[in-house]
Amino acid sequence: MTITGLIWAAFAPLLLVLIVWLVRWGLRKAGVGHAMPLAILFVATPVASVWFWDRAEFVSVCEGEGKPMIYRKASADGIFLNSGTANSFGMRYLHDEGFLLVEAPSIYKRGGWVRYQRGSDKKTINSIDIPAITARYQVWEDFSQPFSHTGLSQTKIIDRTTGEALTKADSATFSGGRMKWVLGAWGVLSCPGTMISPQDFQDYYHLARNTLR
Repeated sequence: MTITGLIWAAFAPLLLVLIVWLVRWGLRKAGVGHAMPLAILFVATPVASVWFWDRAEFVSVCEGEGKPMIYRKASADGIFLNSGTANSFGMRYLHDEGFLLVEAPSIYKRGGWVRYQRGSDKKTINSIDIPAITARYQVWEDFSQPFSHTGLSQTKIIDRTTGEALTKADSATFSGGRMKWVLGAWGVLSCPGTMISPQDFQDYYHLARNTLR
C-alpha cells in the first residue's frame, strides 16, 4: 500500500467531520436550531445504515465458513503449494512453519514444477526445477469474492494419494463496503479476526504446521 493509501486508511473519517461541519453551517445559515446534533444525525445515520447493511452480508459469509478444523494429522517435511504466490509469500512455510521444502508450479516455465528448499545455512532458499511433484500433501489455497466488499480465502491440506482433506480453514475480509471511502481502515473487518478471536486466527495462519509438523 502506498503512503497516500496508508494516510487515507487512517484519516478517512476526517472527511465525515468536514461533511458534518458543512451541514451544520448550512443548518445554522437556514436558522435551524440545534444545528450540530442535527448535522451529526443527518451524516451518521446514512453512513451507519449502509455500513451495517454491507456488514451483514460479510457476517453471513463468516457464519457459513466456521472455525478452522483439523480432521486428521500427519507428518511431512515438504508440501506442494498451489498458490500463485508460492515463490514469495509461500516462503513462510520454510522460514516460519518448519518445512524443509515447498514444491509449486513454476512461474517461469508453463507446465513446469519447482522445488524451494532451505540451504545448509538455514537462511538461504534454493530453487530447483523438478520434472514432477513428489510431495504427498498439498496446501490448497483458493480466493473468491462472494460480495464486492468481501474477499474469501480458503485453505485445505489434502492427501494427494487419496484426495482426503485433512484440514479446512477459511478467512474473510471486509473492505468497509460502500462506506470505505469515508471510513478507511476504521470500517475494515476480518474473520477470524486477531482482536475478536486470536486463537482462530493463529489456527488459520498455522494450519499446515499444526497439521503436518
